[in-house]
Amino acid sequence: MDDLNHRRNDKIVANYADDGVIIYSGKFLMSSAQKGKSAINESFDKHFNQFTKDCEPRETYIENIFARRQTDSIAIRFHTKRTNKAGMIFENTGMTRLKGGTVVEVRDFYFDVDTLQKMWVE
Repeated sequence: MDDLNHRRNDKIVANYADDGVIIYSGKFLMSSAQKGKSAINESFDKHFNQFTKDCEPRETYIENIFARRQTDSIAIRFHTKRTNKAGMIFENTGMTRLKGGTVVEVRDFYFDVDTLQKMWVE
């Protein structure tokens, strides 16, 4: 989360698997699955252009705690509070899933579609 809060795009993307994915649901600028390091890098560029920092982890779930790095699977549930470039404050929750030490999936969960669309107003 520190790299996210300090906008270290290169360090963030380096942690993703080559076929890692970021999934945004809904119907707005970022809706869809951003798959692969190039698409993920572009997704973070858009994110950093739109929002300030403020992402904090809340809970961590570990599956198969005795597994070695090649087979471990970790999911981190996070809660974020972001301010967009228009000065509007938004909160959401999401999940990051790691396998074998790399990020394989990030999924944001938004429950208020109207607010979600306001977040990405240019």
